Amino acid sequence: MNVALGIALLIGGSALVLAVAFLLRQRLPGRAVFALAAAAGLGLGAGALLVQDGVSPAEWTVTLVALFLLSPAHIRVVMGPFGPPRTAPASG
Repeated sequence: MNVALGIALLIGGSALVLAVAFLLRQRLPGRAVFALAAAAGLGLGAGALLVQDGVSPAEWTVTLVALFLLSPAHIRVVMGPFGPPRTAPASG
């Protein structure tokens, strides 16, 4: 248990996920947004586990894998598509 590191990861992961969702989601390519959101999820999960006592290896595995996949999915479902908006083809 490392409370200071856990709190730092929670703060950093929260800041990153907010930046990705509100500032970077439509400015960066979709793959970059996914990677940053996944990294934010890993930071949040690791931070949450570091502030707890007696966390098992199974809990580490399940938490990190789940947040790696679910953080980008949550942003995508709630906020919309990743990447710059597509422009409509010119008619004519």
